[in-house]
Amino acid sequence: MDQTTQLNALEAECELFASQCKDASPVKPRIAAWGLVKAGKSSLLNMLSGHASEEHFLTGDVRITRMNQTLELDDYVLVDTPGLGYDKDDTQQAEQGLDTADVVLFVHAPPGELDQEEVSLLDQLRNAYGQDVGERVVLVISQLDKLQDADLATVQGTIERQALIHLGTAPECFVISNTRFKSGVEKNKQGLCEKSGIPQLALHLKALSNNLTHSLVNARKQRQARRTQALCERIDAAIAQEIKLIAQITEPYVVKAEAFIEQLDGARRTFKTHTTDMQNARTKLDSLK
Repeated sequence: MDQTTQLNALEAECELFASQCKDASPVKPRIAAWGLVKAGKSSLLNMLSGHASEEHFLTGDVRITRMNQTLELDDYVLVDTPGLGYDKDDTQQAEQGLDTADVVLFVHAPPGELDQEEVSLLDQLRNAYGQDVGERVVLVISQLDKLQDADLATVQGTIERQALIHLGTAPECFVISNTRFKSGVEKNKQGLCEKSGIPQLALHLKALSNNLTHSLVNARKQRQARRTQALCERIDAAIAQEIKLIAQITEPYVVKAEAFIEQLDGARRTFKTHTTDMQNARTKLDSLK
């Protein structure tokens, strides 16, 4: 990305942030599902919102969510974000969802631990929420049916260690199965629903949102202050880079101009000397008359 493109992107980001700060935020906490493409975010939000059979957040074999979508429930507002890492526009939408989220469901689909891109997202969450990151981020390992219990325990342990390293704290972690919960709902089997992990996560989010309600305005102000500082630092860095670039572009011409001025000064001194000599010679000639 060239300098002009970077400056335009930074300007657009600042304008968006300013508009977000002006908008009246909902009284209820905003809970955003965040993660890579096909991690099961939309399906999870359908299960949490009572749309196990009739989807509110569309799902499919290919990526469906390309814009942030919201759904207001009794205790909080759910935000479905596009999968990160697919393309620039999707990632930008997802990051806008993060900007206004009070809680993030960080959704990971096995097999395996968090990859480098997901680890970078954890770092981003730590910067966004500061010392509150422990209660503002909830780890969700989806698609538990794809792993044996021993493998699942290993994956969960590794992911929790990664979160501890990159978040600086150990957030709550839930292992869930959207398909198991949906099957339990459709077959009216409460035991199957309980084994999906979804009810336990729903209870945690309800308690978390109730605890956050009283401190929501102050927490949002603190998050906005951190974001403002980060943007100001990026603007200062961009200005410094622009000044450096201008200096690099103009330096050859400055050197040439300085050399040209020196030549002019030299010619002026030489001309003055020659003029003085000629005037002296003229004076001598005049004295001979």
